[in-house]
Amino acid sequence: MYIEETGAGDGDIKVTVDGEEYTAEANYDLDGDGLDETVAVMTDDGYVAYIDENADGHADLMQSISNEGQVRDQARFHADTGEWTAEAPHQHPGGAGDGRPDDGKQMVMDTPQGDVQVGPATEDTNSDGIADTAVVQSDNGNTVLVTDVDGDGSADQVVEITQTGDVTISHHTGDGEWTVVEQGQIGDNGQYAPNEFAPATDDATWTFDEPEHQPKPAAPNPAAEPGLQAKCEGEPSSPAKDDSWV
Repeated sequence: MYIEETGAGDGDIKVTVDGEEYTAEANYDLDGDGLDETVAVMTDDGYVAYIDENADGHADLMQSISNEGQVRDQARFHADTGEWTAEAPHQHPGGAGDGRPDDGKQMVMDTPQGDVQVGPATEDTNSDGIADTAVVQSDNGNTVLVTDVDGDGSADQVVEITQTGDVTISHHTGDGEWTVVEQGQIGDNGQYAPNEFAPATDDATWTFDEPEHQPKPAAPNPAAEPGLQAKCEGEPSSPAKDDSWV
């Protein structure tokens, strides 16, 4: 189970999954009281909400919610046993579509293979009160922040953070085209620092895979080529003719 650890919430919530305790930042206000009390975890067909109902810093209620906003399954955590017990699900006030991140609107990403839905935005990265970024996890374990900068429902920026703290920022630059505009590193202090003198990059297709390392060309072997003699670095291939003393 992947639990999102990046958010703009009001505090951390401890969540117990399969006997293991995780700490994640609250990233959604499910009850509409102005305070984030829920850790929303995106799934293929909706999201799972871990809810701290009594504000004690621990998730008490878990709900599986569809893309339409319907609560399909529900379980309650019992601290004395450390187990989740299933119970009858109760719907959020307002019915389908209410009580879910960004009303369940799916952000679309333009790729060379066509549009891909990346899930609803859950994070407000520019502090304007509107969620603009979806946080997903790639198959290789990297964290990917997909941002709709202009609010048109389509992704404009992708920030990929590897497990070692390497950061790559790409912008949408055309039909199915994404261009790397900046690379950097998250240091031990948690602060991002861009790389200096980063070389220009070509347009790249959208991918969450690690770049493959290309082998370096082998150095020439004088013994392997007849007539090729070894020479010291800086030595001219043939004696230079000096006419100055003629």
